Amino acid sequence: MIAFDLMNIPLGGLVGFFVGSLVGHYWIDMPKEKTDTDGAFRNYQKRKGEFLFHVFRLCAKMAKSDGSISQREVLHMENLMRNHFRMSDRARTQAIGVWTQSKNSDDSFDDYAQAFYRDFGRERHQVLNMLDLLFATAAADGQLHPWEEALLLRAAGIFHIGRMQYERIKSRYFMTSQQQQQGRWSPLDPHYTLLGASPTDSAEQLKKKYRALAMKWHPDKMIADGASPEAIRHAKEKFQQINDAYQRITEARK
Repeated sequence: MIAFDLMNIPLGGLVGFFVGSLVGHYWIDMPKEKTDTDGAFRNYQKRKGEFLFHVFRLCAKMAKSDGSISQREVLHMENLMRNHFRMSDRARTQAIGVWTQSKNSDDSFDDYAQAFYRDFGRERHQVLNMLDLLFATAAADGQLHPWEEALLLRAAGIFHIGRMQYERIKSRYFMTSQQQQQGRWSPLDPHYTLLGASPTDSAEQLKKKYRALAMKWHPDKMIADGASPEAIRHAKEKFQQINDAYQRITEARK
């Protein structure tokens, strides 16, 4: 088994990997049926490589969103590489490099999601496929963490996926309620989810949930507890997201 977290592979040009070295024979088995022309086949391979580049960047951020990457999530990504995408050893090594760099990057999940949508927004089947892959990653450890669902909701918004379609995909991995399926999108949905709150919560209930999370993720607390530099960096990111979510909700309620 390949240990994602222990690999520290120099990346060079990330996009170059998927649109260059993976264009040929390296990342996926050659189709048995010959394409019409060599140029069409190269374009097909290039597009596949671009899609996988976005898959591993977004899935890395999803797996890291709840604080740490579990062994189940590692196994899930290995299964995707070996069985779903049928990637070669060389390709898996390079994909792990993309995964490792992405999960440690200061770039946000939203940045990666927007980049994917710019590239594939007109290919609706690929957009829905990406959200499905993100749900599968979130479900790999057996539960849906609020931080994960907040990212899934943000992805759906960026991808222009409606509430009912979102709930259909979610139902493949998690229980959903009829009430949720009949609901409509709100820009505040990800923020309520992140705080573990709902629009029906009172201002006092919302503040209580916000303060509990802010206390848990405050960087000063992590430093006092002797956390690692990576854990402190992660806490700073979460603390900022918590503050942003609370601010957006309270402003919207005025």
